[in-house]
Amino acid sequence: MSGIAVAVTAAQGHSDHAPRRLPTDPQWWAGALLSFAILIAVAAQLGGARLVQVARDAPVDPFFWSVFAAFYLLPSACDWIVFRRLWRLPVAGLAALMRKQVANELVFGYSGEAQFYLWARRHAKLATSPFGAVKDVAVLSAVAGNVVTLGLMIASSGLLARVVVGSLGQAFAISAGLIAASSLAMFLLRRRLFSLPTSELWAIFITHVLRIVGSMLLLGVLWHLLLPALPATGLLVLVTMRMMLSRLPFLPAKDVVFAGLVAILLGRDAQVVPAMAMLGGLVIAAHVAVALCSAAAGLMRKVQG
Repeated sequence: MSGIAVAVTAAQGHSDHAPRRLPTDPQWWAGALLSFAILIAVAAQLGGARLVQVARDAPVDPFFWSVFAAFYLLPSACDWIVFRRLWRLPVAGLAALMRKQVANELVFGYSGEAQFYLWARRHAKLATSPFGAVKDVAVLSAVAGNVVTLGLMIASSGLLARVVVGSLGQAFAISAGLIAASSLAMFLLRRRLFSLPTSELWAIFITHVLRIVGSMLLLGVLWHLLLPALPATGLLVLVTMRMMLSRLPFLPAKDVVFAGLVAILLGRDAQVVPAMAMLGGLVIAAHVAVALCSAAAGLMRKVQG
């Protein structure tokens, strides 16, 4: 063996036994802090959501679980389609997008975008920074949600007026105004706000609209399976209220909060309240499962590495 080969081998052997230093990359620490926040949120949900009781009360109908799986996976799948178009994102990126969804739901809105941006900086093979694309996709998602919500509020305005009255009705009216104003502001500032080409922006916007409409239809099917006696008008009001609640960006566990809002409006004895609470608990349980599996996979990679 040559002297160079011996030196290389010795250096490799020495490095294998050298103590590892803590990473100094700020992006690594930012990602670690966001992951830690997700785990804290998971621990809080495990302690407060009574997931065991939720699992005990959940239906056993396979069709229900098929629809629920489609409902839960649809947002991440549509995000993957978007970023696949932009970055040629591999299938492995779907796991990162699911973590983004969990962070947005369990921690606070747009924390998932921050985590996904850090993941893309470290793992996606991009020629430029992914910030512009992540920003544009998030903003267009908000715009699509606002447009669909306003359409639902107009379609169900007569029905909402019967349920939402008094100060709560005024709050809903103010919410509608804020949603419309924010959408108008994004439209007026579109030249400064967006960085992607117009054709890409339209494709992303249409994908988001289809995602939201598909999610609402699947949610309506789930509610119908849980509450077959609930009329279509009742489903429309519930979907509209949930979409309005979803426009609040910094509100975690929106499904559980939605169940509480339904209880306030209809009374805790209403048949719809436990069904809403149970479905919200199932969504949280799915988030917890994804977060725990993701944390376990990351720990295994570090141990093996």
